[in-house]
Amino acid sequence: MELTDTQKKIVDTAGNLIVRASAGTGKTHTMVAKIAKEIDENKDHRVIAAITFTIKAAREIKERLSVDITGYFIGTNNSFAIEEVIKPFMKDAYGVQFDCEMTTDYSLKFDNYEEGLNFISENCTLGSYEDNNKNFIFELALKILRKSEVARLYLQAKYFKIYVDEYQDCDTAMNEFFMYLTDSLTIDLFIVGDDKQSLYTWRGANPEAFKSIIGKRNFEKFFMVDNFRSNKQIQNYSNLLFEETSSLYDQQTSIENIILLNCTEQDWIEKIKCFWDADKSSALLRFSNSNAKSAADILCANDMDFKFIPKAPIEDISNDAGWLYYAIAQYLLVDTYSVFDFIYDIPSGTEEDSKIKSKLERFLQGLKTNVVDENQFKEKVSELATFLGYEAQPKDLSALYETISTDRYIEAFKSDNINHRAMTFHSSKGLQFDQVILFVEDYNLRDEVSFYNHYVATTRAKSKLIFISIKENYGTRLFYQNIAKRLGASGLTLDKLVTIY
Repeated sequence: MELTDTQKKIVDTAGNLIVRASAGTGKTHTMVAKIAKEIDENKDHRVIAAITFTIKAAREIKERLSVDITGYFIGTNNSFAIEEVIKPFMKDAYGVQFDCEMTTDYSLKFDNYEEGLNFISENCTLGSYEDNNKNFIFELALKILRKSEVARLYLQAKYFKIYVDEYQDCDTAMNEFFMYLTDSLTIDLFIVGDDKQSLYTWRGANPEAFKSIIGKRNFEKFFMVDNFRSNKQIQNYSNLLFEETSSLYDQQTSIENIILLNCTEQDWIEKIKCFWDADKSSALLRFSNSNAKSAADILCANDMDFKFIPKAPIEDISNDAGWLYYAIAQYLLVDTYSVFDFIYDIPSGTEEDSKIKSKLERFLQGLKTNVVDENQFKEKVSELATFLGYEAQPKDLSALYETISTDRYIEAFKSDNINHRAMTFHSSKGLQFDQVILFVEDYNLRDEVSFYNHYVATTRAKSKLIFISIKENYGTRLFYQNIAKRLGASGLTLDKLVTIY
């Protein structure tokens, strides 16, 4: 895929850079091109870090890069803070009582910072705040940097640029940490995100922090608006959801690609059959897992072969060993995933990793041999974790075993072969489908968070968007009231944008 003029400018611009990238505009493609160019042009010992929110996203970056990334950090936010700052420099910042092999267990909660420090000194374990809106890991990492000169010198000597993806989902503590890296340590940052796609404000995500960086003088700014995923009608509708993109509206003569069906609880399935194409990929997106599963069951009962894709238990593992459980699950469940892929997924990989291939093969074969015995399996996973420098937590071992032994989770790992899916819109982020089916009751549009959710869901569609409107539903009424207000600000009404039946 060739770079557009805007993408080329982003790739060629040096220094601090913030990119506001709307859905479908090729942000990952652009970021990977920029990483590859800067690695290739770098002439000294320093490296880059590419930081994402999920193991899956980190793996996608690795897979797309065609340059040698040995010694480069490509991993999650928490892994970077823990492995590059907290573990190596906790002792220097806070004293010898913190000289220990630290593990993480985010189920262990405390109320304040001092309690968190005491927990580390007494148990050698990183926990988290009771308040989901506060982030102990990044608060601790920033305080270590401020206290430890050797930590500051280490990061300055190692990294010439740090890339941060999905920045709109960063919380306040994460934003303060990254701003310290550039404002105080003069490490260049490449920040990409889209406040319209912020789905995690309920757990502290602060899209206002992303927007505030746009006003910083030491950052170059770019706005990516060319949507290569969705057709023009779907682009029009999604752009009109927000004032800053409403000017991109381009009137179309045909509005048949977005369909709104007025239905009852009993007849929606019959109505949708008239517009759904079984030969094209599709997703039914709901707010909750229970509603997504219920809808999939109804569709299947009516000869529409939809599979419910649940969130696997291991996806809730957010500690530094999270990648390991995900890699084990892939090794056991995905036929094409080999020991080489496993080595490739080790965070901040080095040339030494390839030398442990034969040992890893023995460990992984032991897992396959003992997969039918839960206790033996967990013991073998613990041994592998220890070998790789991690301490396996009992609840994480249980989450892994549930994932690899339950049919509905096994199917989720093979979802590339599933053409019609039912899932939550939270799980759909980063995916795309020819057709997307939404229930308007899931989007009351009473606040910006609901508009963010609606934007993410609608922009998963490439060619067709089907809205199900259940009559006499409170959520449906709120949707109509609030979408009318938003579209009215641009002098438009819903019937000018969608075909209503």
